[in-house]
Amino acid sequence: MKRNPERVAASHYDLVVIGGGINGIATAYEAATRGLKTCLLEASDFMSQTSSNSLKIIHGGFRYLQQANLKRIRESNCERRTLLKIAPHLVHPLQCVMPTESIWNLRSLPGLFAASLINGLISFDRSKGLPTDKQLPLGGIISKQKLIALLGKEFDRPSVTGAAIWHDGMAVNSERLGLAFLHAGAKYGLDALNYCPVTGFQQKNGHITDVHVRDAVLGGSFTVSADFVINAAGAWAGGLLNLLPTLPKRDFPQCRVMNLVTKRTLFPGKQAVGLFDHDRAFFFVPWRGYWMIGTDEAAWKDEPGQLRISEEDIERFLGRINKVYPGQPLRREDICHVHKGFVPGRFKPDGDFKLLDHQKNGIDNLISLQPVKYTTARDVGQKTVDFVLRKTGKPFQASRTAEMPLEGGEMESFAAFCAQNMTEIADAGISQQAAQHLLNNYGSSYRNVLNHTDLLRLLPGSEEVLEAEITYAVEEEMAVRLDDVVRRRTDLGSGEKPSQESLVCCAALMGKMLGWNKERQDAEILSIH
Repeated sequence: MKRNPERVAASHYDLVVIGGGINGIATAYEAATRGLKTCLLEASDFMSQTSSNSLKIIHGGFRYLQQANLKRIRESNCERRTLLKIAPHLVHPLQCVMPTESIWNLRSLPGLFAASLINGLISFDRSKGLPTDKQLPLGGIISKQKLIALLGKEFDRPSVTGAAIWHDGMAVNSERLGLAFLHAGAKYGLDALNYCPVTGFQQKNGHITDVHVRDAVLGGSFTVSADFVINAAGAWAGGLLNLLPTLPKRDFPQCRVMNLVTKRTLFPGKQAVGLFDHDRAFFFVPWRGYWMIGTDEAAWKDEPGQLRISEEDIERFLGRINKVYPGQPLRREDICHVHKGFVPGRFKPDGDFKLLDHQKNGIDNLISLQPVKYTTARDVGQKTVDFVLRKTGKPFQASRTAEMPLEGGEMESFAAFCAQNMTEIADAGISQQAAQHLLNNYGSSYRNVLNHTDLLRLLPGSEEVLEAEITYAVEEEMAVRLDDVVRRRTDLGSGEKPSQESLVCCAALMGKMLGWNKERQDAEILSIH
């Protein structure tokens, strides 16, 4: 997977997708697998905005039962199963627990018991075709005594009556899941470019003929010729449409969302725990030695590129968390990282994604997406490409992506795969911890990293990440900035800022490959917060 703007500029595409978050990536992948010559353009780095700043949960829809949108719940269940199947190294079962209350509502023991029954019926095939290590047990209700044994004596209080238990999926590395879609798409001819913001469009008779692009890495500008364009720019979708003077000015209201990350152990088990503050559920999610807590939402009226989380925002959110968290109150110094991003301002967690056809506004080959959840990105891509094929009259090929393994997912069982391959990795002199990390992140493609035989040593300051991963990220995954490697190609900085030792080594390795001098390396290190 190479960054090749010269090839893109010289090509003509059936489809250009603008926006390299999970929904844009999944849509571009879907299109490529169905015979469309496709190009994906991202203004910054792939998966660098909301798609990487989430609670990592692959939802089956249990929490949406209160809206009674059974269609949406069914879709979420199917997509959860699909991701467990096509990316078994990156998506794993996650047990979720929600204490029940003595008040009479959906959060009561009878209410959640009924919800568990309905969810079990809707998700009757939740484990169909999955290996044993990916199968999801039927949910249900446990007693107060079992809840206390599971989560601790803090739940031994009169208002607690028991708990509901269900299982979802978890994308342990949501950034690499997006990259797995990209790698898989490249095998079907998908061309993708990061750091290539769109600056304008060429139109003729109500038809976009070219997309104007600026290369923020190499400098200069070029055009991309295309038959059809999809705007999947998320919070930037409105700004992109405003580059088209023939369209009425569009506003896509956004909500700012935030999750907090802490190294404190919040609960004794490995379950995600849902606790309510009035009608708002906050989830405490165990993740790679950290705990994530979310999600906080607030209206956002400024430009999306100006998104900042203030100390006041964090303290306010901590106050809400501490109202429901039964343990020792969390303090600001407990927080090691903050995830931030956007959801549509009219966001409804049970709602369907929106597909806006701009033909009624005079442009016949442009649509805009307003997706809802990370979980359903593949399904959004399938439905979007269905629409494009019908609208353009191009040959209709049925979707196969629900059955096709993503990059690294070619295995029958992840547990068996790990058992079979640990010896080979150990023979290369790699520790068991680093070996497991390698299998978790790269799956059946781990040998692509091992091929860098002169760099199979731990990165200074890390117990898992190999120096070979840095060079692989630059050579094969379009990493062009230190932040790309630290936050999205490896696990180095997704939970907290890496050590200075790690950053210096990373910058030196990348600098050698990309021609950075000492001043540029220092600047890249300073950019990591």
